[in-house]
Amino acid sequence: MRRLPHLIILFCLSIAAQAQHTFKSASLSDALIELDQSSRHYDISFVYDELEDFTVSKTIKRGRSLPDAVREVCGFYPVRVSVKGRDILVECIQKDRTKLIGRLVGPDRQPVAYANITLFNPSDSSYTGGGVSNEAGDFVIPCGAERARVRISCVGFKTIEREMPIKDAGTIRMQMENNHLDNVTVSGRMPVIRSQSDRLQYIVSNDAFARGLNAQELLSRVPMVSMSSGHAMILGKGPARFMLNGRITEMGDEAIQQKLWTMRSEDIERIEVISIPSGRDMMEMGGGYINIVLRRDQALGWRGDVSAEAGVSDDWSERGSGSVSYASEKFDMTIDAHGGRITQTTEDLMTYRVHSNNSNDIFSDTRTKHTDKELTTNVNFRYQPVNGLELGGMLSWHSLWSDKKANGDIFNDTGTIAQSKVEQTPDGRNGSLSLTAYLDWRLDKKGKLLSLTYNNYKKDDGNRTQVWCNDINNPHFFQNVQEDFFCEADYHIQSYRIDLTLPGPLLTLDAGLNYTDIRNQALPKHGKDIAYAIYIGETHRFYDFQEKTKAAYISLHKDWKRLSIKAGLRYEHIGLDGKTEYRSIYDPNQIGTTYFGQFPSRNYWQPSLSASFRPQEGHQLSLVWGTSCIRPNFYDLTPLYNYKSGYEVSEGNPNICPSRVSSVELSYHNHQGLYACAYYHHASDVLTRMTTLSAYYRTNEGITSFNGVRTTPLNYGKVNQYGLYLRYQYPLTKDLQTIVEGEAYYNDQKIKYPWDIEDTFSGKGQRLALSADWYMNRQHNLLLNARYQHCFSDYVALVKTDSYGYFTFALRYSLMDDRLKLSLVVKDPFRQHITNKTLFCTYEVGVIHLDRDALMPYSIFSHTNHHTHYIGLSATYSFGSKKVHRIQHDLKDSESQRAQRQI
Repeated sequence: MRRLPHLIILFCLSIAAQAQHTFKSASLSDALIELDQSSRHYDISFVYDELEDFTVSKTIKRGRSLPDAVREVCGFYPVRVSVKGRDILVECIQKDRTKLIGRLVGPDRQPVAYANITLFNPSDSSYTGGGVSNEAGDFVIPCGAERARVRISCVGFKTIEREMPIKDAGTIRMQMENNHLDNVTVSGRMPVIRSQSDRLQYIVSNDAFARGLNAQELLSRVPMVSMSSGHAMILGKGPARFMLNGRITEMGDEAIQQKLWTMRSEDIERIEVISIPSGRDMMEMGGGYINIVLRRDQALGWRGDVSAEAGVSDDWSERGSGSVSYASEKFDMTIDAHGGRITQTTEDLMTYRVHSNNSNDIFSDTRTKHTDKELTTNVNFRYQPVNGLELGGMLSWHSLWSDKKANGDIFNDTGTIAQSKVEQTPDGRNGSLSLTAYLDWRLDKKGKLLSLTYNNYKKDDGNRTQVWCNDINNPHFFQNVQEDFFCEADYHIQSYRIDLTLPGPLLTLDAGLNYTDIRNQALPKHGKDIAYAIYIGETHRFYDFQEKTKAAYISLHKDWKRLSIKAGLRYEHIGLDGKTEYRSIYDPNQIGTTYFGQFPSRNYWQPSLSASFRPQEGHQLSLVWGTSCIRPNFYDLTPLYNYKSGYEVSEGNPNICPSRVSSVELSYHNHQGLYACAYYHHASDVLTRMTTLSAYYRTNEGITSFNGVRTTPLNYGKVNQYGLYLRYQYPLTKDLQTIVEGEAYYNDQKIKYPWDIEDTFSGKGQRLALSADWYMNRQHNLLLNARYQHCFSDYVALVKTDSYGYFTFALRYSLMDDRLKLSLVVKDPFRQHITNKTLFCTYEVGVIHLDRDALMPYSIFSHTNHHTHYIGLSATYSFGSKKVHRIQHDLKDSESQRAQRQI
């Protein structure tokens, strides 16, 4: 009998759990509270303020389980319901602070249920959100914009389409539709290109012909972006930096190429081009930024893929990758690995022509073969302990084994003067390890965000270089010259960063602080068997470089209906310190020290301003202006040597300073596929790698012996460049699309050499690219792409490039519901990628026999066969859930890539 009260209580609770609930215009929060209190077997968790605006008019019949009852009250709202044991989690998927709220009624004032409400961007008609009205005709649609073009449709009613502010719209009356249409075909085209105030966006999901491409291939479809020697360039300004989801990546050039190859178009939402960064992006402008924004699917579970590619050029190359991702309610993790063996051959025929009546030409013929073996492993994770707080990080390891073999001959009109051979192999430690940890804390529902980031980057570099030289004409001068030396380099970077976003009723403010501490050390040393050292001399050298940067930025942003404006200001204080120690290989006690740092401390102010104006729907004008400084990378600063051949060497210069750049761009685009950009760039203290005849043996009859060529980075002068870029994308049919793009510019350079000699160098550059995409079957899973790019002329950093062009073809086939993708790529099949370049306006210096007071201008003519012909077959297979999103939280530090740009 004692157990009878307990049984009665359990029976009553069971009846209560199965009781009928009726809600009439009740908030979703109140409905969930009532359901939660009706059962002791389940606990319902949710954030009250997120769901308060959603209303419920619903009757939950007796006998429904509590999870089913929760799903019924949530209805078609953008709300996710997850059940784990006895816990029910209800979460709003779209967490914008503003919402479009309203109620739909018919002519008889009765509610219109299950009507579709779709929101579009007023400027470019892109989709921004949507929802469905409930049984009472109520709808609530979160939206981050201030205004939207709203389309309301329901069977039997006339479609309503109007622009309205994102707020409570009140009651909207719909009219009955009396006309009935049959056999109506509706077609439309979503915009592929759109603009914000400070960036251009290429919407991958709206480009039907982007299917099956990887990120590297997608870049050729992005306006203003061109590919040169494997590097992405924005309007020809130089290699661009990469960001993933708005965070700067610091993987090194080789690792970035691997990463781009593994990223698929199906995982990418859009690619943004930030040609003139501002605010928090204004770290080191260089060639600008390319931001790859990944999709954010909501499905949970496992996902993964494996990829492999094999191809042949002059030799075989192969690479592969694999990744596994897991996503739960609060924890996401991705593990991936990429590896490969890539071979590349280059042939260079150089002509050195001294501008003198009694000089003859000297020629060098060099064949270089690179074999790069690399392996990259990344572990990314993200954890959300509570709503609004996110912790995450990334651990990345990259290793590169690079073998280089170069054979060269030096000759003149009478025959061969000298021969040389260079072999460079890895030695000791070669790899980089990076750790990034971050915290993102959303302070309120209006968009206030605090972000903290710590980055630790360490790179070890070691190689052995062996150089053999033989001067045939002068056996007693340079006979059997051999150099065998090792280089050990160590880069260690630590950075701390804090960013704050404060949206307000009038303006959105972004501000932040950053501190970076860099230590860069290198030790070149000789081996035991040395007959003669051409450039380094008979010494060991120890190089130590330190750089400390303190930075702060602030930016203000405001959007109106047709106009948006963003202004930013960044301040940097850079402190430099460094020295080089020299030790004799014969007497280690003989030590010499040289302190460098021509600019030990500098302050930089970098303002920016951008505006975007939409005169009418489908048309947009943008104006961007900004200034920045471009700091040298570590390989330009470190006085290390890299041999192209036994007589051609590059070295660093620790006394160079950052370049100052100011740019302005005016662009226009419309929904018909036209994009145009006029730009002007001005740069001072421009950094370039200047090539000089370091020394030669000369008589009154001309040059009879050639000693070498030295390439050194210098700040050489000022550059003014004016240009116009045009791009037009047009679908000839639904299965065939063409893209035409071209650029023309004028480059004017004022040169000042270290010897107080001034000169000018000017010229026009033009390039053109044509591409066509064709779906070859009705299923749209067989795609052929053909592209031809042609450079008519190019003027960059004292170098003129003559006309050249080449083709690329790709055939892609997807099957097994897009889980398996096959690709056949053919590059430069006709072997047309051969460039002829002229290097002007440098002067010979160094040892001049019998004529020591001469400084004569000379030119270098190069004929380069890039050997880009290639045919490769690749396959990618995806397993697990197709919607689980790879987690990408990349390094937020902007410094470590400076340790990756090799000479």
